[in-house]
Amino acid sequence: MITIGICDDNEFWRKEIRRKTIDAMDIFEQTYSIVEFSSGEEVLEYTGEPILLLFLDIEMDGVDGLEVMRKLEDDDRFWRIVFVSCHDELRWNALDIKTLAYISKPTEIPIIEKCIKAAVREYEKNRTVLVNTNAGDCVLKVNDIVYIRATSNYSEIHTKNATIIAYHNLKYYEKLPKDCLLFRTHRSYLVNIQYIKDVSYERLQLIDGASVPVGRAYYESIRNSFFSYIKSMTIRRLG
Repeated sequence: MITIGICDDNEFWRKEIRRKTIDAMDIFEQTYSIVEFSSGEEVLEYTGEPILLLFLDIEMDGVDGLEVMRKLEDDDRFWRIVFVSCHDELRWNALDIKTLAYISKPTEIPIIEKCIKAAVREYEKNRTVLVNTNAGDCVLKVNDIVYIRATSNYSEIHTKNATIIAYHNLKYYEKLPKDCLLFRTHRSYLVNIQYIKDVSYERLQLIDGASVPVGRAYYESIRNSFFSYIKSMTIRRLG
């Protein structure tokens, strides 16, 4: 699920950006939620679901947008920030590792749509998982994982370039967010849906030529998830 944050101390602008964000999200085949903040302090006190994209005003009473940006720099709960402001003269002050864009009020739906698309692309490209191996802790890009096979209390992680033995069972990886696209296909297998070429009743054919088994209890679920994924990718590319 995508979570979008909107922070502005002016209720009119919060509602306006919310309305346009809802319209922009119509192109996505994903569930989403929107969290509103009326101050910078509320953002810093937030303890809910991780926020993919925060639309953030600059000039606010109390903690302003620039201070929020600085304090969120090392906060993994917030992925990217888009500043929405009437003050173009502050544009260069808003440059930061998490700043995706600086847009002027009033903004338009296509601009918000582009910002969300860019945040999703960056997030999908950079998601990682920490795994424990006999060589120590290892950080893997989730997008590089093709499939994972359970072997006793261990797991074989098959990436595009290597096979890694990790000290985790499959439940460890199933705790990753659903949009990481790792799906259970069998009691001993998790597969990255991006690498599926074809789904049959007993096996999955992967684009690298490998195949993995499909358990009866998982067939309908993985088949439906695969076709939903293909549909959403088609819509996103055409969009």
